[in-house]
Amino acid sequence: MGSGNLLPGGFVLAEMDLKSMNCAREVIAEFVGSFFLIIIGVGAIHGATFNAVPLGSAQILQIGLGFGLGIGCCVHLFSDISGGQYNPAVSFALFFAKKISLARAAIFTLAQILGGLLGCGVMWAILDKCPGAVGLGSGVSGASGLFIEFFGTLFLVLTVLANVNELRGHANGFQQPLSIGITIFVIHMFLVPTTGCGINPARSLVTNLVNWEFPSTFYIYIIGPMMAAVVGGLGYTYVFEPHYSPCRPLQAVAPGPSVTTSEHAKHTIAGVCAPHEKRTSFVM
Repeated sequence: MGSGNLLPGGFVLAEMDLKSMNCAREVIAEFVGSFFLIIIGVGAIHGATFNAVPLGSAQILQIGLGFGLGIGCCVHLFSDISGGQYNPAVSFALFFAKKISLARAAIFTLAQILGGLLGCGVMWAILDKCPGAVGLGSGVSGASGLFIEFFGTLFLVLTVLANVNELRGHANGFQQPLSIGITIFVIHMFLVPTTGCGINPARSLVTNLVNWEFPSTFYIYIIGPMMAAVVGGLGYTYVFEPHYSPCRPLQAVAPGPSVTTSEHAKHTIAGVCAPHEKRTSFVM
């Protein structure tokens, strides 16, 4: 794959490669990226709420921009090393989409949790608190919160899988992390006042752990996103990705009375594609 892709060449490796230096470097990248995700995200929450004003549109916008643009930058930072996942739901969606091994998804998840815990510890040391613990908004039931977290994470997971699909025509590498950042920003606009916007089991776990806030509905922040990982990973792979099936091998067609010039060019240059197929180039 080209430079700048979220899953660069050499990233999708077999489990036997887990002891290699490449794997160690990727784990460190997930750890550091998750650390900065918490620093930036929690910092945005602190900046929006330090005056103890009621959570309104301006505060939600500030939090959404902080998380969206911050995560977009973090993804761009390490996308060529680990893929810039920073989210167990994304890692396991990539596993179910057959992009990475189960062992890699599990190891990355551990690195994401540990990196997030370190970020929370640093923020606590700086601010004497760590804002960002997730919880349901007023009037939101556990069942509603579960599906809100599910659909929010599903939107994110599908965006990531679309970005790593080699058979699509991609824009420049920096625009892929930007699209993910915008997706997270949009999700925050809806989820912050309803569920606190978890959509990341590692982020939800570490912020609630350091604050020791585990309401009876905390399960939705684990189950909802992981359900989205399964549905998104399998759904994109078996429902949407076949649309981008590669073209059949090139077939030279000699021009003749029954073959127009445009048809000749189409067959000799682009190959023969079925009606549902789309030939694209992966340009980074």
